Amino acid sequence: GHQRSVRVVTRKPITPSEAEVRENPRARSAKLRVAEKL
Repeated sequence: GHQRSVRVVTRKPITPSEAEVRENPRARSAKLRVAEKL
């Protein structure tokens, strides 16, 4: 079941908005970590 969740996340790549990146440069890596937790 865990693998399916990861696949769904990879299908829809999450791209943080420019404003979000400016406020939190680690947002990109943080969202990648979410995929690993699932």
